[in-house]
Amino acid sequence: MSGYAPLEDTAMIPSPYHIPSHLETLTRVRQDCFSLILIIIIIIIIIIIIMFIIMFCCGIKPVNKYFVKDGMGNKVFGILEDSECCDRSFCASGRSFIMNVTDNSNQEVIRLLHPSACCYGSHELEVQSPPGTTIGYVRKNWHCCLSKFTVENERGEPAFKIERPFVGCTCCTDQNFELLSLNEEVTERSFGKIIKPFSCCGSNADFVLRFPSNLDVKMKATLLGACILIVNIVKNTF
Repeated sequence: MSGYAPLEDTAMIPSPYHIPSHLETLTRVRQDCFSLILIIIIIIIIIIIIMFIIMFCCGIKPVNKYFVKDGMGNKVFGILEDSECCDRSFCASGRSFIMNVTDNSNQEVIRLLHPSACCYGSHELEVQSPPGTTIGYVRKNWHCCLSKFTVENERGEPAFKIERPFVGCTCCTDQNFELLSLNEEVTERSFGKIIKPFSCCGSNADFVLRFPSNLDVKMKATLLGACILIVNIVKNTF
């Protein structure tokens, strides 16, 4: 007969030494409690992994954020998109969205509203400032080859137009959108531009907006909306 007690018996023998007060809780905790906590942690990790897989494999896109800077590089506005996740993932440039434009005090000064576009040539954008007060519109005109837009005042009256000249190859050049007068006599002379600089790395390069300093402030805000609309279309189409 062996002089050693079975292992399962020794495990139940009370501890001969003093248990520190800060560890007394462990004497009352059952093993399945630790197992339950471990299972919960594993489930959370699995859910996070599944979310990342869905985002990268199924094309779910995060909310778009932009910053507007002046010619000196100082931040002027922040722009945050408000839209549905499924719309961003599957409707691309045709999705419905609201862009909230805030100043450096985090106060919303401009609101851009883009309803769902049923087809590529039906984009329109309403510009409000302050939010709730319409100051202008931007409408994309359907054209088989060229990108053309009309900028309108708060009454829906055309003020000027934006056109992207046709070029044979745009893969290694800037994309220019010319601001043109409605006057046919001076229609070829642009008074401003919206430029997407060429990026050799294929990243989302900054857009540059140029307009006369004496342009009506409402038209400046509306042109900011036009730039956002073009960013949305270029990013998802060209």
